[in-house]
Amino acid sequence: MDIISIILLASYCAMFILLLTIPLRRRALMLRAGRRLFAIPTKKRTFFKGAAIILLCVVLVFVIKTRYFSIFVDIAFCGTAILGVEFVARLFSVATLCGAWQNAVLLDTEIVLYDDIAVFPILQLPPEEQKNYPANVLVVETKSRGTVNLIFPSAELCHKVLEVIFTERPELKA
Repeated sequence: MDIISIILLASYCAMFILLLTIPLRRRALMLRAGRRLFAIPTKKRTFFKGAAIILLCVVLVFVIKTRYFSIFVDIAFCGTAILGVEFVARLFSVATLCGAWQNAVLLDTEIVLYDDIAVFPILQLPPEEQKNYPANVLVVETKSRGTVNLIFPSAELCHKVLEVIFTERPELKA
C-alpha cells in the first residue's frame, strides 16, 4: 500500500466518521440548549445542498487517484474535502433545530449560549443610530468568541428571538 492510498483511506474514514457524528452532535446540542421556546423556519433545500457538498468532497478525494499531484497537493485536497464534510455535519446538526431555546439561540450554523452573551452592542446605541443597522441582524458580543452576527430571515423573527432571550435572561436587557 503506497502513501497515496493511505491518505485516501484516511480521508474517506475521516469523512465517514464525521457523518456518523451528526446524531451525536444533535443530541449534545439539544441537551445543552434545553427546550425549544421559539422555532425559526428553515430552508427546505438544506439537505440537497449538503448532499451535493458531500458528493463533491468525495469526488475531490477521488481525483487524487486519477491524477498525479505532489504529496502536499494530495494532502491539501483531502484536507479541503474533510473540511467540507465538517461544514455539512455542522449544518445538518443545527439545520432543523433553529430557534430560541431555553439556554441558547441556534441559527444556521451559529450557536450562541445565553451564558456566553456579554452585551448586544447595537441595542446599546441611541434609537436614531440603531436605524442605521439592518433590523433582521442581531449583533451579539460574546465572552468567548467575540462578535457574532445572527442574520434572521425577517425583522419580526429577530425581535421575537430577542423577546425570548430577555424573558429567559432579564439581566441581558440592561
